[in-house]
Amino acid sequence: MNIIEFFATEQIRLHEALRTSVKDLTLDEWHYTIPGTGNHIAFNLLHCVRTEDNILRYILQGRPPLWNEGNWHERLNLPPRVQGTGMTTGDAQSLRINDPALFMQYAEEVWREFEQYLADVKDGGVELSERTVMVKPLGNMPAIRAIGQVCISHLFTHLGEITLLLGAQQKQGWPI
Repeated sequence: MNIIEFFATEQIRLHEALRTSVKDLTLDEWHYTIPGTGNHIAFNLLHCVRTEDNILRYILQGRPPLWNEGNWHERLNLPPRVQGTGMTTGDAQSLRINDPALFMQYAEEVWREFEQYLADVKDGGVELSERTVMVKPLGNMPAIRAIGQVCISHLFTHLGEITLLLGAQQKQGWPI
């Protein structure tokens, strides 16, 4: 197994866990949070999907994110540049996804496209290892690291937050 095959397997596992985590939630459950500075499930999921969209489209391919191409911000009545990074706790906690089914259409589109992108990498990640990209606010890094660190490792931490919030609502989180 090469690194791309590993990333592809883990990304599919991440997407399935995120999908399963939110499939039967009410609108209130999407926006539930616990005391403190943590964020609700809707914010965490938005951040995950927007991050993958930005890394795939803008950083790796030099194309507009699907968020922009599909006017998802207008369709979801959200700010055009909302992504999560750098938002205040208050702004993050006040963000509302009022149509989870519509948001999941966007998520599925991003996930399909990123999964296909990885499936199309035929050199085991050599080109991505040699190519440097800028990921704000992290700086320059090999493109392969942008996928592994940002779109896999980082997003699994947000899945953990979602799992915690599900458990706090007496719901089943992601089974390990």
